[in-house]
Amino acid sequence: MINTLLITALCLIWGATWVVIKIGLSESPPFYAAAFRFLLAVLVLGALVWAGRRSLPRNRGILGWILLPGFFMYFGSYGAVYYSEQFIDSALAAILFASFPFFVAIAAHFYIPGERLSFLKVLGMVVGFLGIVVIFREGLTAPTPGKWWAMGIMMLSPLSSAVASVMVKRHLTKEDPMVVNFLQMLFGVLILFPFAIIKENFTDFHWSATSIASVSFLGILGSAFTFVTYYHLLKTMEVTRLSLIAFVTPITAAILGWLVLGEKITWVTAAGAILVFFGIWIVNIFTPKRAFATALRNRVPD
Repeated sequence: MINTLLITALCLIWGATWVVIKIGLSESPPFYAAAFRFLLAVLVLGALVWAGRRSLPRNRGILGWILLPGFFMYFGSYGAVYYSEQFIDSALAAILFASFPFFVAIAAHFYIPGERLSFLKVLGMVVGFLGIVVIFREGLTAPTPGKWWAMGIMMLSPLSSAVASVMVKRHLTKEDPMVVNFLQMLFGVLILFPFAIIKENFTDFHWSATSIASVSFLGILGSAFTFVTYYHLLKTMEVTRLSLIAFVTPITAAILGWLVLGEKITWVTAAGAILVFFGIWIVNIFTPKRAFATALRNRVPD
């Protein structure tokens, strides 16, 4: 029951982040926006780590496995999102990110004990993805050449996130999620700020109510809360099943994009949503969990 509530919260918050990022980019350049978002998250998590007297890892091997996926997640993935959302709608960005479960499933098949691909697992993901395509079909037609280029950049985000998620699942499920996220986001900030300084003008970042609200929401809820929760869930759930959140967040993004940004939404959203949830149901009901549970119990430390 608790896991269900946490997953629901992730779907709602991460769905909203696509719209909030789009709004924030109207007042700030992409890499500064991402850097300030994760700086705020680092300050929040750092305060919680200090207040809870949580110990930092001293093993260099573990530290390496923390920082490497941190690079892929907080620079590779979010750098691609923030940059590409200057050129494409938030709903289109969300649908492109919906390829995330496919990348995760392929990587997990080879890298995570007990998470083998099966016909029904692939079928469920295909059905879910088709639901996303149905919902956003108009956003995929006749893109301009600039959009095609931005869409290619956006595809680096789900790929980077998949690499990071599988690494975390394979090597870090025994570590404290709050400490892991604190160190990863700190590493991401240390990369994002120099990159922003080189590529962007700081004066283009407008300290307005819009930019501050965007950074605050994305830093506290969209980063600190969500990623600690996501890493906590990775301890006991298959990374492939958990990645299916990416099929639900575009629905939230589409609804919020319609309500807040005036982006177009049609009656077929309901039909697409039904396909999405049917695909998720196939993956969760008809694919075996026993192999994963056995692998989790018998797993030896890395």
